[in-house]
Amino acid sequence: MKLLNIKSAYGLANDLYGITISETTFENLALNAWELIGNKHTRLYRYIGSTEDKALELPCNAELVESVHLPINDAQITSSDSSYINTDNIATERYIDSYKGFDDIYYQKGKFAKYKEVNGTLYFNRNYPKVMVVYHGIEVDEDGLPLINEKEMRAIAAYVAYATLYKEGLTKRDGGLIQLASTVQADWLRFCNAARVPVYLNQNELDAILDVKFRWPQKKYGNSFKPIA
Repeated sequence: MKLLNIKSAYGLANDLYGITISETTFENLALNAWELIGNKHTRLYRYIGSTEDKALELPCNAELVESVHLPINDAQITSSDSSYINTDNIATERYIDSYKGFDDIYYQKGKFAKYKEVNGTLYFNRNYPKVMVVYHGIEVDEDGLPLINEKEMRAIAAYVAYATLYKEGLTKRDGGLIQLASTVQADWLRFCNAARVPVYLNQNELDAILDVKFRWPQKKYGNSFKPIA
């Protein structure tokens, strides 16, 4: 599925509703509409950084942290009352890692780090020169604005038109503009509901829906597994 720049909704709002506003105003309204729709197109990212004052700031597009690793092998310590690592275990762990036949992004060499996340920043109990973070990040354009699909573009264009006309009607005390804004609001609500439905459902997703709505014998088309009396 091809994703579009969120600014493409401005051209649609101008073509369909004749809306002409500043770029800053449009971005504020478009981001508000994007939040109301609730869709966030994400993918897995891998970020490596070093802590400063026991803290590591996440990239601005980070949505959910999947895992945090340190570039040291997760080996046993020599005893329960010592922090020294068993060197034989380190050699074993390195040997096992060298024979891993896959490079899944969820699998990272090293040890899970203990951290606390507060307002987009990870806090640790000490400084680390290298920390690897795997996170789900929002797909953004070169300006840091989220990417959208065609259904979301129509919904955002309608919201921008509705908000602009409603504000102008209130400012000018113009009942006709307010009534027109109500008409455009119906477009926004309809397009918003449509945008929340996935553009495409693959067979796995359809199977999951059928698991919820129907019993297993009813899922297979043209077949019945009812017992014969």
